[in-house]
Amino acid sequence: MSTMIKSSLKLIFRTKLLWLFMIIAPILSVLILKSKTEYTAFADSPEEIVELKDADEKIAYNGGKGEYTVKVYDASAGTLSERLLNELVGSGLFVICRADISDRAVTDEYINEHIKNDGFEDRMGAAVYIPSGFDEKLLKGDVDNALKVYALSDDKREDALVSEIALQLSLMKGIVERSGADEMTAADLLEKLNDAEEKLPAKQAVTVAGGSNSLLTQEQNDQKAKLGYAFVFMTLAFVFCGFFVAFTSITEQKNGVLTRIGLSRASMLEYFASKIVSVFIISLILTAVEAACSFVLNMEDLGMGRGEFILMIFLMGLIFSNISMFAGTLMGEVMGASMAAFTIWVVSALLSGCYFPIEYSSKALKTLSYMMPQKWFLDGAEKLLTGDRGVITVLICVAAAYVCATLSLGSLGLKIRKS
Repeated sequence: MSTMIKSSLKLIFRTKLLWLFMIIAPILSVLILKSKTEYTAFADSPEEIVELKDADEKIAYNGGKGEYTVKVYDASAGTLSERLLNELVGSGLFVICRADISDRAVTDEYINEHIKNDGFEDRMGAAVYIPSGFDEKLLKGDVDNALKVYALSDDKREDALVSEIALQLSLMKGIVERSGADEMTAADLLEKLNDAEEKLPAKQAVTVAGGSNSLLTQEQNDQKAKLGYAFVFMTLAFVFCGFFVAFTSITEQKNGVLTRIGLSRASMLEYFASKIVSVFIISLILTAVEAACSFVLNMEDLGMGRGEFILMIFLMGLIFSNISMFAGTLMGEVMGASMAAFTIWVVSALLSGCYFPIEYSSKALKTLSYMMPQKWFLDGAEKLLTGDRGVITVLICVAAAYVCATLSLGSLGLKIRKS
């Protein structure tokens, strides 16, 4: 079997494209891990007002995690409307997106047209219109006509929005009525609101992770996102390393090597075992290149140890190299093998959450994602970022399970193909 392994490796290492993957992929993955990019798709809900460029801008993507988004048409742009919106944001229940229309001649037709477009062409929980005389109405105690709320979905959180707005307006009305000042200004009312707020107990927001999810900070979310993109490049290299092993097998089948092996003392089991060993050796070399490149990284910025990171890369690479090798061998021809390798890489990366988070997608998609190896390693990276080192054992078991399943299905497929 050692002779078959040596001959396979000689053929594989003569392929210049293999060395291109083995050098460029680790370098690109390290460059991504070294970047200081902030990934807003993994960020927590915004804790400040989202300012829109104009009233026509859509806000659908601001509620990507299922938040209750509210579009505000602010024709007042005064200190009290600013105070109200900040209180809504501070409640932690809503995402407030404000369109400043204070420089426009706002009519009922203008507002109705935009509300209609919001209902049919955008996605939000509700819209709020704050007219230009908002501050004056509050100072007169006329809170009933101070603003308008438009429900644009059947989300029950609308009741919470209405209640929160009513609470804030009633607080302002109460201060105005108790002060009894005829010439109270918006600045006076704002000062009294701030004084009253200082006397209240300090509010502390605590986020709790649900289910099996880990609670990550924004920095850790960025680290996880970078790991996902690094996994994409590394799996591409491993997939095509497996393809090159499959290519040697296809070539040997066409050249009658398998026939000669069948006539010799060597068994087919030994032949395919030699291919598996070849895949293991190539995966080991590619991991070694990644390990060498990783010395330019500050592992504290990555949130895990160098050994843990390298082990994850090797285990994931071993899975994809074997899957690609057996898929290519089953195809029996180069074009089919290359398409299989590329399809495996694209589909697995998309469905695993390497490019974008899928925690808030449909149940069917989330279930399908657990069939993708990268999903397990992304979840493992998440556990490592929160200090759970025991997940390494789980990842080793996952890799062993994928490899065994691949070998079993691949062997069965080859027997069916021969018959």
